[in-house]
Amino acid sequence: MPPFFQSLKHKVDHLSLKYKLFLLLVALSVIPIILVSYSSQYFMFRSSTKYSASISSQYVEFVSKDITNYLQDLNQSFDTLFTNFQFQKFLTTPDDDLAAQANLIIDFRPILKNSLQFRNEIVGVLYLDQLGKVYFDSYQKALNYRYSFRDDPIYGTVFSTTKPELTLPHAMDYILLGTHENVFSFVRPIINLNTGDIRSWFIVELREDKIKSMLTDASPEQEGQLLLYHAGSSTPVSNTPIDAALLQDFRKALGKDARTSKEFLFTSDGVTYEATYANIPYGDWKLVWMAPLSGITKGVQQSFILTLIIAFVSLAIAIVIAFPVMNMVLWPLYKLKQGMQSLGRGTYVPIKMQTVNDEIGFLVRSYNRMLDELQQMEQEVFQSKLKEKERELLQLQAQINPHFLFNTLETIESYAVRNHGDAVGEMVQSVSKMMRFSVRNDGGWAPLKEEMAYIRNFMRIHYYRNGLDVNAHFELDPEALEIPIMKLSIQPFVENAIKYGWSPSMNAEEFLLTVEAKVEKEHLRISIRNTGAGIPADIMSKLSELMASKGERIDPYFQRHTGIYNVYRRFLLAYGDSIPFHIESTPGQGTLVEIAVPCNTPRTGK
Repeated sequence: MPPFFQSLKHKVDHLSLKYKLFLLLVALSVIPIILVSYSSQYFMFRSSTKYSASISSQYVEFVSKDITNYLQDLNQSFDTLFTNFQFQKFLTTPDDDLAAQANLIIDFRPILKNSLQFRNEIVGVLYLDQLGKVYFDSYQKALNYRYSFRDDPIYGTVFSTTKPELTLPHAMDYILLGTHENVFSFVRPIINLNTGDIRSWFIVELREDKIKSMLTDASPEQEGQLLLYHAGSSTPVSNTPIDAALLQDFRKALGKDARTSKEFLFTSDGVTYEATYANIPYGDWKLVWMAPLSGITKGVQQSFILTLIIAFVSLAIAIVIAFPVMNMVLWPLYKLKQGMQSLGRGTYVPIKMQTVNDEIGFLVRSYNRMLDELQQMEQEVFQSKLKEKERELLQLQAQINPHFLFNTLETIESYAVRNHGDAVGEMVQSVSKMMRFSVRNDGGWAPLKEEMAYIRNFMRIHYYRNGLDVNAHFELDPEALEIPIMKLSIQPFVENAIKYGWSPSMNAEEFLLTVEAKVEKEHLRISIRNTGAGIPADIMSKLSELMASKGERIDPYFQRHTGIYNVYRRFLLAYGDSIPFHIESTPGQGTLVEIAVPCNTPRTGK
């Protein structure tokens, strides 16, 4: 159940019967009005948006067909050139045969000029092929023959194009002199009629204003914005500036909703927009119409305000009528309520009331009989929960990391094969002491000095596994060494510090592990800090959420990394949720863990 409904249910459960009946009366009075109002709002809004979407869709389809027809006509206007024999021969002419190229250009150039003479919006035409030939024709511009088209972010993609497409607007950086005019490049792959291969491309440079002139500023029916949107690069083209936040919200909505519908709604900066689009078949282009639904939503808001007024008036009438009537009916239950409140505070006080034979009298008699049974059951439940709590604590303390044991045995085997008897003997003794400490029947508690001996054995094995010693420093108050603490409550933090914060490439100055224990009044304060890599921010967020919820909210991360969760859970079971438990970490600088445990006998200790 979501937290909001849990909170609401909790509040309702604590209301008196009078107020619950009052809420029921309010619900029966107000909810039908709200349902009717919302239904009317919904159908009004849906009808209005459907009409608006229909008008917008027709408008977008009209403009998109206009753009598509223009590009199609532009594409077909050069078909005569592409089928010309001299031009087809030019496709296969070597790059270094300049004389043959010049003769062929002289032959087919009149056909090209004929296609260009009535199109003032064309700045020039560019020819590129895999052989390295470059040809440019323009009335106004001159080509820089040293320009590298393959390194250009726009023209470099031309060599992989297999069908006609319109590029993003860009500057003609390959022009030798003059202003680099912004153009759309219409790329037409050229098919070699002899081989059927595509190894040449014909590019028509269209003035940017030509395409933009086909985009009007507003729909005939409503306020809005028309734009060309390149889905592949998320780039808009429009006559008017578009707000960056609005464009970002549109991109998200397009990726989520527009897969199934070309008409959808989205919200940006608290305003609902209607979006309609049509695909342009030359590249990854969409013609998009966006318009705010401010007029429609304003009417819906006014209807909602009217609904609230009616609901509050109905609520006021319900209050005037309901309270006197409910007081008369529910007065006999107040005594029962007072008795149950006393029971909730732990006081078993029987209800003294004149016995009646109605339903309320039956409840009072049943309540009085229940008190004696509750006292006995309370003791039984307390003992049962205490035993369950102790059992869970011992189970958590009994857990060991099998990977550590397996890796240690593999290390022992490696040293044994190389006949390092002393190292093998020392590791076997360390493992033996650690296992004996883990499985010892001591209720899960041991003096601090034994926990530190376990940690030293762990670090000795770590030395043999890695061939390097970790720079560790122990600052232990002699008074603290005999204080009992939970077994294996410090070692997981030491292991994590070495596992995630230390690297064999670090020197003694870069990594220092410090374990400190000292007695402060009635508490034993333990700190484990290191100067290693630190805990990543996302893991720290999971740890903070774990401790803020007192172990109630467990991220799936801790199903794979159980060390810190295990010891934190054991601290909660042993000392309760009031124990100070603090972790702080800075990536690249290190981690600090601080715990303060009572010096006296813990709540679940034996």
